Amino acid sequence: MDKDTVYAVVDIETTGTSVTDGDRIIQIGCVFVQHNQIINHFATDVNPLREIPAGITRLTGISNQRVRHAPLFDDVAGTLYSLLTNTVFVAHNVNFDLPFINAEFSRVGYPELTIEALDTVSLSQILLPTSPSFRLRDLSGYFNIEHDNPHSADSDASATAELFIFLFRRLRALPQVTLQKMIDLHPDLPLQTAALFDVARRLNEQQPRKLPDYLYIKNGLALRKPGETPTTTLAAPSKYPKTKKQKQKLMPDNLEWRPEQAKMMNYIYNNYAHADQHPVKQMIVEAPTGIGKSLGYTLPMAYLGQTGRPVVISTATTLLQEQLLEQTMPLLNAIVPFPVNAVLVKGSRHYLDLQRFATTLKVAETSKQTQLLKLRLLVWLTMTTTGDLDELHLATYRAPYFQEIMHEGAVTADNPFYADDFLRRRDQRLETAQMVIVNHAYLSEHALDLGERLHRPYLVIDEAQHLPDSTLKQRRTQVKFAQLINELHHVQRDIGRETGPSLLSLFANDTAAVTTLHRILAASQTLETQLDALVSQLFLRFLASKRPNNHNQIIEELIPAADLAAELDRGDAVAQATTATDDLLAELSALRQRFDSQADRFAASERYLFEQVDTRIHLFDDQMSQLLTILRQVVDQAPASLFWLTINHVGDRNSLQLASGLLATEGFLRNHLYAGFQPVLLTGATLFSSGRSQYVLDQFDLDRDQTATHRMRSSFDYAQQAELFISDAGPNLSRVAPADYVTYLAAAISQIAGAVNKQTLVLFNSLAVIEQVYQKLCAQPEFAQREIFAQGISGSRERIAKRFATSHGAILLGAASFWEGIDLPAEQLELLIVTRLPFDSPDRVFVKANYARLEAAGKNPFYSAALPAATLKLRQGIGRLIRTPHDRGAIVILDQRLIERHYGQSILRALPDDLPQTTGDTSAIAQGLVNFFEKKTDDSVTPPEV
Repeated sequence: MDKDTVYAVVDIETTGTSVTDGDRIIQIGCVFVQHNQIINHFATDVNPLREIPAGITRLTGISNQRVRHAPLFDDVAGTLYSLLTNTVFVAHNVNFDLPFINAEFSRVGYPELTIEALDTVSLSQILLPTSPSFRLRDLSGYFNIEHDNPHSADSDASATAELFIFLFRRLRALPQVTLQKMIDLHPDLPLQTAALFDVARRLNEQQPRKLPDYLYIKNGLALRKPGETPTTTLAAPSKYPKTKKQKQKLMPDNLEWRPEQAKMMNYIYNNYAHADQHPVKQMIVEAPTGIGKSLGYTLPMAYLGQTGRPVVISTATTLLQEQLLEQTMPLLNAIVPFPVNAVLVKGSRHYLDLQRFATTLKVAETSKQTQLLKLRLLVWLTMTTTGDLDELHLATYRAPYFQEIMHEGAVTADNPFYADDFLRRRDQRLETAQMVIVNHAYLSEHALDLGERLHRPYLVIDEAQHLPDSTLKQRRTQVKFAQLINELHHVQRDIGRETGPSLLSLFANDTAAVTTLHRILAASQTLETQLDALVSQLFLRFLASKRPNNHNQIIEELIPAADLAAELDRGDAVAQATTATDDLLAELSALRQRFDSQADRFAASERYLFEQVDTRIHLFDDQMSQLLTILRQVVDQAPASLFWLTINHVGDRNSLQLASGLLATEGFLRNHLYAGFQPVLLTGATLFSSGRSQYVLDQFDLDRDQTATHRMRSSFDYAQQAELFISDAGPNLSRVAPADYVTYLAAAISQIAGAVNKQTLVLFNSLAVIEQVYQKLCAQPEFAQREIFAQGISGSRERIAKRFATSHGAILLGAASFWEGIDLPAEQLELLIVTRLPFDSPDRVFVKANYARLEAAGKNPFYSAALPAATLKLRQGIGRLIRTPHDRGAIVILDQRLIERHYGQSILRALPDDLPQTTGDTSAIAQGLVNFFEKKTDDSVTPPEV
């Protein structure tokens, strides 16, 4: 490959994915690129001489009738072969297209092509590291590449050609130092893809380019300059716009006026302003979807923050943090007459440690996944100013490689990247920010420190319904004994493996070091023995006789602190393990001194081996510290803590886990979270289970007399936009056999979803039930033409949600995480089926313990916890359906307890007042749905949401 190379960008459509099973090409598209310009096209349909499956026709639009008179592959083979000869083959997933074409050439008597080939999927992953998707359709959309007919070979080839031109330009724009690092990694990419890096480097040597002003080189890495920290000095504070006229004057013309949003703004501002004239209260504001909640609290808080007191905003997830920073903050700055400077803050492990990353680049890597990650990171460093690994949209944070490069939270002045450290940059921005955006997990861990550092700032908790669970989860300590023992096995292997590099061979000529290594081996073996003994002791005493319930093979057993303490007193395994851990760390410290004194004599790979052992021993120590923390809690028998043991299935002692956790947020949120801030503001779309709910106050650890509560009215017209159908016929849920219940659900879903070909979300309480219902639905001929996605079967939650959102008439079966946090407006979701009221399983450890706590306090667990929790979850589930003023859809609840039990009326009262309700059996519901969707609707366009 050189500057004059002709690249043949190819895409094919086929009858299936396996040429060896008789699949054939039905369309070929080829676009020729030279000097970064398209110079020629070739495209043709191909008669495969076999039936095209219906699914392929739906996907590609190529039918049997269309190809009936098209040329055979034999007819086009000569032309195609001559066109491709002496080119470089390029495809989006080259390991499919090129072998398929070569197999077809072979079949008709031509030799296979031996030309070089490149893969644009791999190139996109490397050169576009922050892209959330690498599908051709998505990449075309991101870069405004014309792509009118996805899954049409000629259109796909044209789009891939445009993408390749963009990627090659992007590659050549990289600094030479980055290109050289990429080449030095010797990555194992598809076919000759990696050779393109050297082509770009050589072309850049022939035509040298100046390093862009926004980049600089440090210790062999090209890095992005951080940019200037914005100033926050204001000439004079602006007055808050109290009236409708004042607010409308600020708002852009394309934003719709929302009365409830304006009320929310005023409630918040009036509560916190003039604190010297009236007491400031804690606040809870329920702001339904559609009223513009984010702007509803950021605008008044921006005005309140003009005096110099910053605002901390906490939300449920890192994704929502980014939405606030990238969507809400620019809108806020376009409205208010003064600048608002915001910084996003996450835990240290979300950030890249530059020194640790640079160290890994010196190590030869055999893992293809790790090679790809290193390449992506090298390119990303020329783009990122934050070092936030979430920018990469990776679901591989648990990969071992990320444990090696994640930031651990501390950086010393002798670090070669001290001035460039991303965590230090974040903290510098924190000092001048008016708004600090965190997540609930970070807030739970760092609240008091953050409050002290920012001098008692304002605190807004968005998506507040997640705060109690997030806090309890953050205060939970869990130890997997298998992980502890696995770390010891790795240490023992790296020290004394017989083949390959080992620390014993590394220090073979250093008698003192060898002696120390043998002591480390002895200590690790002692620890393994003691941990095995502790596992056996706990298993035999508490779990050996246990059996699973009908719904879950996992066995989870709550252990009273007194019983656990008494059992641990019977042996000395814990004391011995503590002593052996101390010995292990002492010997490691002695070995570290020997290593540091002669580090210059070791090669990079040998230094890396030592650092791996060092890291593993410290990881082991961290986990042992967690174990000792739990055991100290056992001894103290703290009344607010609970302890439990878990195994994956009956008799599986090797999966034993010991855990402890805070039982309730009562007292904790008040003393350990709110105490560092001004009175808290909590907001969310669904917070209340009834008009005067004590449940929400208990969950948020607030006192009714000191808390102002507001429930904003929804802006949606449920009477016109939605209808609720409730089944009044079905099995008795307390008596029905699990198999019969699955049969009933499959039949009911078939009849209801089959009556209307709409995008359908079906919500369950159990993944096990989803799997069984999914199998039954897939076996039904009437659903052969509809896509069915199932949580736990069809991929990750994110992948399923994305595929479902771009489908038509698909069915998604989801549990837990699909009850909330998924946004599917308009025709992306039109039918919602709730299979069962979402009561928590009483068998769960935390539920069981919480119910016992409430009973001890003289409260009824059902009415104090179970019912309000289920009501809130049902409200959240129903909230998936209507997301904009012009959405329209129906809800079906297949649980007749909603109309048969007295508490059902309490749940129904919590739903929107104007939501029409109809009851009937599945046949009546199916007909009702047909009638509902046949009604004409007002398609008038409303202005975009604030």
